[in-house]
Amino acid sequence: MMGVRSFCLLLVLGLAASLARADAGLTVEQAGSAQARMQAARDAVLPYVVSIFVVREDAVQGRAELRVSSGSGTIISRDGHVATNAHVTENGKRFRVVLADKRELSAILVGEDALSDIAVLKIRDVPEGGFPFAHFAAENDLQAGDVVMAMGAPWGMAHSVSQGVVNNPERLLLSLFQDEADYEQQLGQNQPTARFYAWIQHDASISPGNSGGPLVDLRGQIVGINTRGNAMGGDMAFAIPAPVASKIVGDLIAYGAVPRSFFGFGVRSLKRSGFDRGVLVSSVIRNAPAAEAGLEAGDRIVAIDGQPVTVAEPEQVPPFLRALTERKIGATMVVTYLRDGKERQASLVSTEYPPDLGHDLEVKAWGVTFTELTPNIARSRYLGRDAGLLVTGVLPGKRAATAHPPWLVGDVVHAIDGKPVATRIDMQALDLDNGGAVPRRVVAIERNGAQLLSVLDAKPARDADKKLRELPKAWIGIETQPITATTAALIDGPSGGGYRITRVYEDSPADKAGIQVGDVLTSLAGAAVPVSGDIGDEPLQSRIRDALLDEPLQIEVWRGGKTRALAVVPMAAPAPASSLKSRTIDWLDLGVRNIGFYDRVSRGIAADSKGVIVENVAPGGLGGLAHLAAGDVVLRVNGEVVADVDRFEQLTDRKARAAGQPLSFLVLRGSRTRLLYLDAEWEQGR
Repeated sequence: MMGVRSFCLLLVLGLAASLARADAGLTVEQAGSAQARMQAARDAVLPYVVSIFVVREDAVQGRAELRVSSGSGTIISRDGHVATNAHVTENGKRFRVVLADKRELSAILVGEDALSDIAVLKIRDVPEGGFPFAHFAAENDLQAGDVVMAMGAPWGMAHSVSQGVVNNPERLLLSLFQDEADYEQQLGQNQPTARFYAWIQHDASISPGNSGGPLVDLRGQIVGINTRGNAMGGDMAFAIPAPVASKIVGDLIAYGAVPRSFFGFGVRSLKRSGFDRGVLVSSVIRNAPAAEAGLEAGDRIVAIDGQPVTVAEPEQVPPFLRALTERKIGATMVVTYLRDGKERQASLVSTEYPPDLGHDLEVKAWGVTFTELTPNIARSRYLGRDAGLLVTGVLPGKRAATAHPPWLVGDVVHAIDGKPVATRIDMQALDLDNGGAVPRRVVAIERNGAQLLSVLDAKPARDADKKLRELPKAWIGIETQPITATTAALIDGPSGGGYRITRVYEDSPADKAGIQVGDVLTSLAGAAVPVSGDIGDEPLQSRIRDALLDEPLQIEVWRGGKTRALAVVPMAAPAPASSLKSRTIDWLDLGVRNIGFYDRVSRGIAADSKGVIVENVAPGGLGGLAHLAAGDVVLRVNGEVVADVDRFEQLTDRKARAAGQPLSFLVLRGSRTRLLYLDAEWEQGR
C-alpha cells in the first residue's frame, strides 16, 4: 500500500510537471506561483460554465412521465452554443441554462450524438455582441500526473470546481479480466460512448450534475467534457477528449447530427491470436454492407484499399473503427482478407450509420409506451427483425394490458389493422384513439420469434363527470365511540352502555338540539341501540340514516349521571366525496373535485371560501411539474377565483390562454397557502 508521504510526493511531482509544461516559454514572473496559475486557469473557463435544467419525458411502466433533471455545460461560441453530454439532453423537451451571473435563459437542442455522448444546445436570446466563451484545446497532449480541474454543478450546486490529476489520458474501458468479445457486446448494448473513442481517466471529484461540464488544464483550456464518475469505484472519473468533442460539436452545429459511414462488422485485435498482421472480424451484422459483400466472422482483414492494416492491441480497436466511420457515406471500400489460408477481396459500399437508440412514443389511450426498434437494439435483444415498435411499458388495466392476448414488455409491434408500422411517424399517422369511441384494433406482434395477432377491444367514450346519484339519507351531525356495558362500568357510565359522542358538527341538527361531546347516546326513537363491540358505530349510523327527514327524532343521552331526552330534526346528509362533481384535466395529468362539507370541516375551510380539491396528480405530469399535490385546495388560478371544477377547467384551458402565459395556482396545503407556477416553457411541447 502506498504511504501518505509517497502519495503526496507523487502529487507534488505531478503538479510540478504539469506547471512546467504549462509554463513552457514563459518567464518565472509570468508563470507566478502554482496557486496563481490554477486561479488563472479557473478564471479562463469557469465564468462560461452553465448549469442546465432539462424537462425530460421518459417512458415509465407504460406511460410517459415528465421530470426535471440537471447537468452542466460550457459556452463555446459567441452566438451562445453550449457543449454538454448527450445523456444530459436525452429525451429533453425543454432546456434552460443558468449563467454565472444568475441569468436564466431558454435554450434549444441543436443536436445530440449518443455514440460520443456529446450534445449542443443554443441559447435563444443572444445579447448584442454575443457571449464570451471558453476554448477547446487543439490536441490531447495530457500526460499521467497532469493537474486538471472539473467544473460544473454537482447535485445542482452551480459553479463548483474540483481538482485532481490525470490517471490515464487514453483510457479504454477494458479491464485485464475482460475478454474483447465481452467488451464489444457490452458497448453494443448500453455503453456506446466508448465504441470509437478513448477517454481521459482522472480523479477530480465528479457527481451527478457534473455531466457535460468541462475538464480544464492549467493553461485554461478545455481538455475534455466530463461524461461519468465513479464508473468503477473510488475516485475514477472519465472525460471525452477535447479534439474529439470539438469535432463532434462542429458537426452537430453544422449538420444537426454526426455523419458516419456504416459497414456492419466488428473487429478485435490480434492479441492472443497467434497472428502478427491484420485485424480479426469478430461479428457481421445481418443485411449490412459487410454481410452483402460476403464477409464473415473469423475472417482476417490484412488490407483496406491496398493499404496494409494491423490492429495488435485492444486499445487500437476504437481508432480503427472510428476511421471506418469517417469515410464518405456511399463510397466503396475494398477489403483484402484471409479465409482458410486463402486471400480474398470484397467491395463494401457504406451506408449511413443507423441510430443506436430510437425515438420513444406513448399511446396514452392504450396505456403503452414504445421505442423505435434499431439494428443495435435488435442485436442486443436477439430479435428477429430490425424494424418496428418495441414495447417498453404496459400500464395495468389499460387496453394493451387487457388485449387478447395481453401485450408484454419486449413485444415488437409491426402492423396495426394490416398497416405496417416501423416508426413513431407511422404510428402517429393512425387514429390513436385519443377521445371519442374507441374502435377495435388488430395488432401484429412478434414475441420470442413467434408471430402473434392481438385484439384490442372496442370501448365506448367515457363520461368523466357522470356520478352515481344517491337518495338523500338522514343525518344529525355526530361522530361516536361505542361503549360496551363493561367499559361503561369502568367509567361510571350508563349501565347498558351506548355510544359516546366524540364530535358534534357546528350548526348541525345535533348541535341545535343541545347534544354535547361526552354525552352517551343510549336510546333512539324509543329503542335501545345495540353495541356490537368496542370498534365501529355502524348499528347507530344505520338507524340514523333510515330516519325521516325533517321529522323530530327522539333520543336519550346519559350526561352527568342522568338520562336526558332530546328531540333532533334530521336533515339530508352532506354529499360524500365519491358523489361530488369531479373533472380530469388530461393535459395537466390531474383530477380535481368540488369541495364538500366534510372537506371544510376537516381542513378548516371557511363556508364562503371557494376552490377545488386536487384528488390525484400523475407522477411526472405537468401538474406534478407545477408541484401540485393530492389534497391541495386550489383557491385561484392566475389570480381568478376557482368556484368549482367547471371554472377550474375554464381557467386552465390551453386554447383560451394567451400564448406563453404561465399558469399560477394559489393553493391551501395544510395550514398554509402557497403560490405555485407551471412555467410556459415547461408546458410547450406536451
